[in-house]
Amino acid sequence: MLSERAAHPAYRAVGTTSGSLGLATALGCAPTVNVLGVYFPGWLISAIVGLVAAYSFVWWLGRRPGQRELAQSGLLFCSLTVVVGLLIWWISFSGF
Repeated sequence: MLSERAAHPAYRAVGTTSGSLGLATALGCAPTVNVLGVYFPGWLISAIVGLVAAYSFVWWLGRRPGQRELAQSGLLFCSLTVVVGLLIWWISFSGF
């Protein structure tokens, strides 16, 4: 038997809303991008663009005299990949 408090409509609405949000999160309602008829998740596109941009920048930096040690740093490459990928995600899918 339900208690009087649990039977109140406001508590049922909170429970239904929480369940719906949990289900939507579990199913992965992420934005998708249509690429030649195939839908890819937005985070994957952002990660690939970040990876290509970081690789291009590190390649350009490695060709400059005196910057080769910085260009060979794995930390720089990983950091650039994450930062550019997150910026692409934020700009493309935040809706601001």
